[in-house]
Amino acid sequence: GYLVVFTLVLTSFLPLSLGLSCAGIFYTAVADSLHVGVGMLSYYISILWASTLVFLPLCGHLLARVDARVCISGAVAVMALDFVFLSQVNTVLQFYIGAFLMGIGVTMLLFLAPSTLVNRWFQTRAGFFVGIIMAFTGVGGVVWSAVGGALINAIGWQQTYLVFAVLCAATLPFTVLCISSSPSSRGLLPVGVHEHAQDKVSPAPNVGSTAHEAYRSASFYVILALAFCLNLGMGLYFLLPSYVATLPAGMANPILGATTASVAMAGQTLSKIALGVVGDRKMTLGFMIGLGFGLAGAAVFLMGIASTAALYAAAFLYGFFYGVTNVMLPIATRRVFGIREYSTIYARISMAASLGSIVSGFLWGTCVQIAGTYLPVFAGVSIVIALAIVLVMALSGSVRRSER
Repeated sequence: GYLVVFTLVLTSFLPLSLGLSCAGIFYTAVADSLHVGVGMLSYYISILWASTLVFLPLCGHLLARVDARVCISGAVAVMALDFVFLSQVNTVLQFYIGAFLMGIGVTMLLFLAPSTLVNRWFQTRAGFFVGIIMAFTGVGGVVWSAVGGALINAIGWQQTYLVFAVLCAATLPFTVLCISSSPSSRGLLPVGVHEHAQDKVSPAPNVGSTAHEAYRSASFYVILALAFCLNLGMGLYFLLPSYVATLPAGMANPILGATTASVAMAGQTLSKIALGVVGDRKMTLGFMIGLGFGLAGAAVFLMGIASTAALYAAAFLYGFFYGVTNVMLPIATRRVFGIREYSTIYARISMAASLGSIVSGFLWGTCVQIAGTYLPVFAGVSIVIALAIVLVMALSGSVRRSER
């Protein structure tokens, strides 16, 4: 089980960070080379999220029925080959195709593999290990954004994409040798089964709802709405650097936007670990901590930034909220539906999260363009987070009633 966690940490730190967290570092260089505006290439992330929406049902089905080594190694291979493809693009359309292909690997490595395999291998502390795995997307984003930026300046964006392809492929030996679909495939029991044999809260292996039963329950649709709201509210994260550039301090200090994004990423990384620890014991408390931090951060932005310290505090609080989706949603799904058909059920829930990301990418940017200020975005994000809190309370009430 621990080898599985180690390998998934590697896939988060390398392929996932390189393909998702570092996407933006190429925009300027590629735009200059293709003689288009940077804004034309910024649709990369929206296309990538749209791709995950398309492939989530298929990937969830595959992970439930095909050897996990094949699924995860295939996702890594697709991403490595896509980096090679991106190194050769000479039109915007080809760049968009690269974004769509990258979404295949992101679907498996971000949404499905960590939560599905950890829930199969660990009877206890599953949220903690999912949090550790997800935290390395933030760590990798910090490390590889700096390295990638330096490489683009030194050897160009085409060669940097090829370097990223090699780094991505370097994880393949681990995914082939260290990943196992489930403990039973190795003649083992999930970690923690013996120690908690009498525990009635943690679901036993292969116990829980079928996908058909889940789709007919009210709790499923509450979690769907929650997933959508969470990712809709997270769109502000990508606007922080451009928002900082409108502040007097940001105009005087051009790197303040990048520093603010790094502070938010630090909050995100810490939250994924902290929420994993708390969520394993108290699901509702984990949600409320993450959402409370996010609402506080959005409120500080809404009231106005009077100092650099206030800016960093707001960015950290909001960044902490950013860790909720990838840690707390898997915990909630397992708590409510068990692990019997977890990957299939969670794939559908992740589709709502992806849709929220797609909508947020267009909605908040449009708000800024129309209003000419970021205040509607801060107000909108605050309302969305408040709605998410209401949905968590409804879900918590449903879980308590079902456990009586």
